[in-house]
Amino acid sequence: MYKATLLPFVLFSLWNHTGLGQGQTQPALDPQTLVQDAIQKQRSGDLAGAIPEYQEFLKLHPEATAIHSNLGAALAGLGRYEEAIAEYKVALKQSPRLPSARLNLALAYYKMGRIPEAAAQLEKVHAQDPSNRQVVIVLGDCYLRMNKNPDVIRVLAPEAKKYPDDLAIAYMLGTAYIRNKQVEPGQVLVDRILRNGDSAEAHLMLGTAKMNIQDFAGARDEFGKAVALDSTLPEAHVLYAQALHLTGDSEQSSKEYKAGLAQDPYNFEANLQLGANAREEHDYERAEQYFKRALETRPGDPGVTYQLALIDADQAKLDPARQKLEALVKEYPEFTEAHVSLSLVYYRLKRPEDGKREREIVQKLTAQAQAKQPGAKQQ
Repeated sequence: MYKATLLPFVLFSLWNHTGLGQGQTQPALDPQTLVQDAIQKQRSGDLAGAIPEYQEFLKLHPEATAIHSNLGAALAGLGRYEEAIAEYKVALKQSPRLPSARLNLALAYYKMGRIPEAAAQLEKVHAQDPSNRQVVIVLGDCYLRMNKNPDVIRVLAPEAKKYPDDLAIAYMLGTAYIRNKQVEPGQVLVDRILRNGDSAEAHLMLGTAKMNIQDFAGARDEFGKAVALDSTLPEAHVLYAQALHLTGDSEQSSKEYKAGLAQDPYNFEANLQLGANAREEHDYERAEQYFKRALETRPGDPGVTYQLALIDADQAKLDPARQKLEALVKEYPEFTEAHVSLSLVYYRLKRPEDGKREREIVQKLTAQAQAKQPGAKQQ
């Protein structure tokens, strides 16, 4: 759907690249020949051949901003996003207002599932070029994934007026309205989608509305219809998996999470849940693989760090577990489950006083949570 914006003479699809070169040739010594050959290879789809030639050229001319950006695009095309990001950052350091390199950086973050970083870069591109529709749509999707519904509305509401027949915009904007409890404008967009026939987007929006009111069975049915109508719709498999999990169908939920990962390997929720499932099955190696990918998407996420600490504890690696849990409760002092697990680890380490202290913290946090429940004062 989205194309990477490249600097002059190099055209490359970040999302829809097909066909890689079968080999790499030794780069020529002449810099001009090197870069021309690299550009030609990138044009023809031989990214594996273009990359070493770009790198060789940049050893001679590290100031060549355009080539850093082109190398980033080639690396991204092979899924080497971290390396691509490094090249785009070099290009931007040399030319801070270069919109094409910044857009490519944002798209690399987006493809990796590092959505907040993608949104931050896209806002800068949007400020420079507010008419770029690609930027508006991807930015709106970023905010939708981050559950920042007022920002989705801010970005997409003007676009929806310009393009009233664009169902992708209608879906994202309508979902944001529904999540934001703005039912009336959300319903208008649902109706607009429904007028175009029974659609996956409409069922996804309706499922989201039912999740908001905790009608998990209704949400499950709507998400199931969405997947049946369009199994490629972003987030559909993962939302369906969440609803299945909440209604007790763990086996089918795992299948849907895996389908979501096949579509988007960096989906955070799918990696986190499948990692947790693998840990419960004592398949620690597979669990760590899922959690590692989740951390690539959200570095330092407390939920993932907690799961990794549990893996250590499960395998009697008590000191590494203690270190992770101590760091967690220091940064997130109200993380009750982490305090519980830390208490157990202390007892296993023969540190009863520390364990007792953590138990007391758990009791205090539990009492505070109960006091906030509806009807607590009357009781």
